[in-house]
Amino acid sequence: MVMILSLAAVGLAPGLGGTSGGGGGAPIVEDSPVPGETPIGLLTFSKAEDTIDTSKGHKAVITTDRGPIVIALNPDTPQAANSFAFLAGHNFYDGLEFFWVLPGFDAQAGDPTCEGSGEYSCAGTAGPGYTLPREGDSSDPGLWSVIVPVTSQGSDQVHGSQFVIALTDDGKFEGSVVGEVIEGREILESLEQRVPCFGAQPSESNPCQTPDELPPPLIIEDVVVQPA
Repeated sequence: MVMILSLAAVGLAPGLGGTSGGGGGAPIVEDSPVPGETPIGLLTFSKAEDTIDTSKGHKAVITTDRGPIVIALNPDTPQAANSFAFLAGHNFYDGLEFFWVLPGFDAQAGDPTCEGSGEYSCAGTAGPGYTLPREGDSSDPGLWSVIVPVTSQGSDQVHGSQFVIALTDDGKFEGSVVGEVIEGREILESLEQRVPCFGAQPSESNPCQTPDELPPPLIIEDVVVQPA
């Protein structure tokens, strides 16, 4: 896979799916991972089975090692919301890290290779084995929006499991706005910068952090999707 790097306002790679307004994010790749490209042992699926009645309100309760984060799911992005519930029901998110954090801009999680045990090398690009069609308009999501990022800039497909939480009103994100953080905002505000190198070497154009420089991650312990 070829990573597309960019000199953003802070000299970092742009967010998955693309961002603007002076921020960063995990690297963009030309193609999203497919089941045959994911490490052996990861939980993968061919698609997200129908799990919730998306015509009704739901919330996702994310239990972390620093407290709960609650997301009100967006009824205007039913496929992304259902995928979140489907994966939560299979304990897909348990043990995963918020692997990328740029304070004041965004925080990202949902890559199955980026887990607390460190069993896999954190790729920043992996998923559950499927992608989803892009839903709605995420061009102006606003502070605390939860976005499922596109698999590559301009794509009509979004990642099946990864999500980005906007920590600014000024960022531009490509993807589906799956919800909004309504509880636990103080946890996200307290996070330190995490900019992994993803196997590359730090440089002037890519001032990333090597594994020994990264701060302890916020770890997801459990996710439950329930009626609002």
